[in-house]
Amino acid sequence: MLPVPLQIAPAALRKYRYFESTDVDDTRQRIATVLQPHRLMPGPSQPGHSAYMNYVRLENLAFGSLGYAGAMSVEAGEIEDYYLVILSLSGYADVSVGSRRTIIGQSQGVVVGPSTRFGGTFSGDCEQFFVRVDKQAILAHSGFEHLQMEPVIDLSRPELAPWLAQLQCLTSSPETVALAQRDRRIAVEIERLLVMLLLTGQPHHSQERAQSSVLLPRTVRRAEAYISEHACEPLTLPDIADAAGVPVRTLLHSFRRFRGVSPMQLVREARIERSREMLMRASDTDRVADIALSCGFVNLGRFANAYREKFGETPSDTLRASRQRGV
Repeated sequence: MLPVPLQIAPAALRKYRYFESTDVDDTRQRIATVLQPHRLMPGPSQPGHSAYMNYVRLENLAFGSLGYAGAMSVEAGEIEDYYLVILSLSGYADVSVGSRRTIIGQSQGVVVGPSTRFGGTFSGDCEQFFVRVDKQAILAHSGFEHLQMEPVIDLSRPELAPWLAQLQCLTSSPETVALAQRDRRIAVEIERLLVMLLLTGQPHHSQERAQSSVLLPRTVRRAEAYISEHACEPLTLPDIADAAGVPVRTLLHSFRRFRGVSPMQLVREARIERSREMLMRASDTDRVADIALSCGFVNLGRFANAYREKFGETPSDTLRASRQRGV
C-alpha cells in the first residue's frame, strides 16, 4: 500500500516562527529550550539559508517544524520524559532510534520514547515536522505508565490515517490553535484526541511497574466521587489523583486491584451515563451534538459508537423516543 501523503503545508507553520539563525551554537541552544540539550555537527551549508524552528505548545503537547542551514548531524543522547515524533515535510534523514537504524522520508517517520537514544544525519533540504508529547500526557490519557512504541512510523498504515488527518486539521487552523491556547479545556481534549489516535494507529506495548503499597478502598471511593461530580469537565489522571490525595501511579494500581478498570474508563462511563440522562429529558431545541459536547465528548463519531455499544441504540434514537413520549 502507498504511504499516506503528509498533508501539512510548511507555509501554514511559518506563522509560529520561534527563531531563525545562521549560528550553530545559537541554533542548538534555541532548539534545546523546546526539546533538550544535544550536539549539532554541521555538514556542507547552503548559502543564504538559515536554521529555523516553528513551534506551538498546547498543554502537554507541542508541534512544529525544524530545518537547518544545511546538512546536519544530531546527537541527542537519551530522550528525556517525553515522546518525540519526527516526520519529513521534505528531504530525508538517516537516524538511529536506540539500536535500530532507519530512514525518515516520505514513506515513514519515527517515534522516540523516554530513555531511548536518538541521533542521525539530516539532509540539507530536510524540513522536519515534529510532535512532542510529554510522558505525563500519555499516562493521563491512556493509563499506560511505561509505554514502548514501535519506533518506525509506517505512513502506509491505514490505522494512522485518522491521526495524520487530525494533525493536518490542527496545523491548518490557526483559529483552533489560538482557541486551545486560550482555553485549557480545548487544549486537553485536542491533546487527548491526538494521543489516543496515535496509540490506536501505532503498534505499542506497555510495561506496568508493580507497586509495593496498596491503598484502602476509601481512597478509591474518594476518586470515584470526584469523577461523578466532575465527569463532564476535561479531567486528566493527575486531576483525579490530586482529588484522591495520592500519586497517579498509586491511583492506577488501586483501581486495577479494587475495580478492575482504569480511572479514565470510569470517566468515560460516567460521561455516557450523563449523556443518556440528558437525552432522555432533552427539550425540543436540544441537539445530540450539544449534549455530547457538554458531557465532555469532542469526537461525535466516537461518542455515538460508544453510546450504541452500551445502550444498543444511537443517541438520536434516544432523543427521538424521548420527544415522542413528551419528555
